[in-house]
Amino acid sequence: MLALSMTSLLRGTSILACTAIFLGCSSLFGSELMSERYLACPMDSVWNSSLETLKAYPVTKKDKSNGVIETGWRVEYVQGAGYGMFQREGMGDKERSQLTLSMKPLDSNAVRLQIAERRQHWGFRGGGRIYDWYPVQPSQKKVDDILNNLTKKLEAEGCFIES
Repeated sequence: MLALSMTSLLRGTSILACTAIFLGCSSLFGSELMSERYLACPMDSVWNSSLETLKAYPVTKKDKSNGVIETGWRVEYVQGAGYGMFQREGMGDKERSQLTLSMKPLDSNAVRLQIAERRQHWGFRGGGRIYDWYPVQPSQKKVDDILNNLTKKLEAEGCFIES
């Protein structure tokens, strides 16, 4: 009876440990934030306005035939948490974001626009790499700002936007 309960305990502990490892590893990759809008607008207008809106980002891929614009990483300095007794600053806390815009024409004058953001933070990690980039939650505010700027440009061209 004691051997059976020890086996059950070890099996339960193993399952719990594997689950914790899996969940921990899945959080290492962060997550993407995806927002979507429907536009009553010609594809060319959406394409050109999207490129204009993303001019602050290094665009790494422009594929108009597939309706995809991808950016490289754009770094911004952020206020990080202080450390130690005197709340000293870290090694220049900063975050970087990368965007992907996908445009799919639904008909000659309607487009579905999707924007996804990935975000990473530079800061203290500990271990072998004391400071490094690590995934953090994307910024809903940043995505909303980009979509609002794009929306203003398209509305000025006479487009109708449904969120």
